[in-house]
Amino acid sequence: MRRTEGHGGRRWGGGTAALAVAAVLLPLVAGCGGDQDDSGPDAKGTKATAGQQGGAKDADRGNGAFPDRGVIVTASCSVPASNPASVTVTGWDPTTWKRTVSRTFTVPAEAVVAEADDVASPLVELCADNFPGVGTSEDGPRAVAATRLRQLFDEDFSRMAVVLIDRETEATGVGYVDTNGKLTKLSGEQSEDFGDTPQEENAVFAQDGSALWFTETDSSDRVRIASRSLAGDHAVTEQAGGEGDYMDGAGLALAGDPVRGLFGKEVRISPDGRRATAFITWQGYNVVDVPQRSSLLKAGGVKADRMPFDADCHPNGWVDDKTVLCGPRLGKAEDPKRKNSFWTLDASRLDGTADAPKGALGDPIIPATDRKNTVRAISPDGKQMIFASLQGTRLEYFLSAIAPGATPKKITAGGADRALSVGDVLEWR
Repeated sequence: MRRTEGHGGRRWGGGTAALAVAAVLLPLVAGCGGDQDDSGPDAKGTKATAGQQGGAKDADRGNGAFPDRGVIVTASCSVPASNPASVTVTGWDPTTWKRTVSRTFTVPAEAVVAEADDVASPLVELCADNFPGVGTSEDGPRAVAATRLRQLFDEDFSRMAVVLIDRETEATGVGYVDTNGKLTKLSGEQSEDFGDTPQEENAVFAQDGSALWFTETDSSDRVRIASRSLAGDHAVTEQAGGEGDYMDGAGLALAGDPVRGLFGKEVRISPDGRRATAFITWQGYNVVDVPQRSSLLKAGGVKADRMPFDADCHPNGWVDDKTVLCGPRLGKAEDPKRKNSFWTLDASRLDGTADAPKGALGDPIIPATDRKNTVRAISPDGKQMIFASLQGTRLEYFLSAIAPGATPKKITAGGADRALSVGDVLEWR
């Protein structure tokens, strides 16, 4: 079963995927001092054009370890017409907006990178808008990256998971590539027996880097979640399985300690790994208690509380272990005061009823406007966010407290525009 993921304006691997403009963020002070080395046509960071693609200039600057804190980590994909695709992961100093560390992965020729291969992989999502001739969307820039995009890499961004395809048989397996370009294949050779074609996909790293997790779907649409150790003979460890009907568009995300795999749509894991938001067919957006073992996130399969209709919540991410940051569920809020704004939902108060429990729904955070606003990152302490604001074709970035009635501050620091205009924000440490 091949799948593209997406609700709320973006598809995993969708052909007309939303605008590839990045988010790069930090507990930043709007208007902080610029970096002369990053000066250029867009150095003031006040104007950007929707659809503008940032380059990889100076992407190899700094190859040390990624700092544990005080850094914004972004990933961008370059897919030239002839040369191999590459992925660059960059750490940014939020006070100077200089690149502090950067690593580039060359994508192996046998890796799945394009939606034409019709195989599920976070790499397909990361590279979706970067093919020559691909147009941009008027829906605005990318929102906060779902959990599985971060898990495309190990903890220190030294290895990147890939799904590999045999172009002749269309069999797929999993492996990883390091920054030196070395490809390590974890899946074995295809069996000579007469049977289904191996279809290992959705490769993601366990947080400690000890294993790659993946899914495989057989000819009867039954999905299994499994893992392969990076050490030894890479034997498969079965984790869970279930019927995959009505799960087109699902991906794999890992949560908790010990780690569990969650196969679902638009999965975002809470900071403590105990809860997740996900879109469940027939139920809409839900808050799910992470089960004790790996599971498929589907109706009737896990303990989940629907987000009340009057909460009008499209989840952008978690503010803390119990609070979800929301935007309009269908892109346009019914409440005029919430038009293109954001608000919080206390997930611990949800009780399965149709109406939001008293005190669960926060008031609007930013003023209602006709701008298209997209959350790009949430600070580690959950007190701030950076969002992109699209007005016509003009794209600007703002810092705001995550509190009702906040006053957004435009980010005008020199070099910030360059940092914020490429790829996805993977992590705000």
